[in-house]
Amino acid sequence: MKNFIVLSFVLISFIAKAQESEKVSVEKSLYGAQLGLLSTSFYYEAQLKRKITLRTEIGLVLGFATRDYEDPAIEDETATLIVPYVTLEPRWYYGLDRRKRLGKKTYNNSSNYVSLATSYMSNKTPIMNNGDFDVVSAITVVPKYGIRRAFAKHFNYEFSAGAGYQYNVFSETSGCDCDHNNTTVDIQARIGYDF
Repeated sequence: MKNFIVLSFVLISFIAKAQESEKVSVEKSLYGAQLGLLSTSFYYEAQLKRKITLRTEIGLVLGFATRDYEDPAIEDETATLIVPYVTLEPRWYYGLDRRKRLGKKTYNNSSNYVSLATSYMSNKTPIMNNGDFDVVSAITVVPKYGIRRAFAKHFNYEFSAGAGYQYNVFSETSGCDCDHNNTTVDIQARIGYDF
């Protein structure tokens, strides 16, 4: 009887280990470049767990600003801004197992995901500011839902959307008349290349 119990535990352990090795996981490391509608970036994703990665991203974002004057004699001003940003984003690729069961591709982290993107934009380093506008440093925290798919051998596309919190970093003496706390919406459509 003892031999039967020991043999059963060994067999169960072996089967569990074999099933674990069959499970699909995210790539150990993935890096590349992506071009979006209003941004371009370089990224690096590192595996933390089987379905969880930490994405680090550095890039440029295009923005537009308008200053409306109440006096009709003064013409409204518009500016185009290009500002660098850095993002840390843990991602949970929850759809990997389902995609594998359905026989769909999972390479290069092709799956649906949820994430929490934390970004910082600095007012010290605008690449372009063609108006007399103050760029305010900002920290954003946005929970997002996204879809990532790889195609060809190295190409990918992503769609993501989320709404979250933005904290504008400035001192009262800088002359900014904006609020510290804002709500922000982040909608992305990107195409990229994995190196």
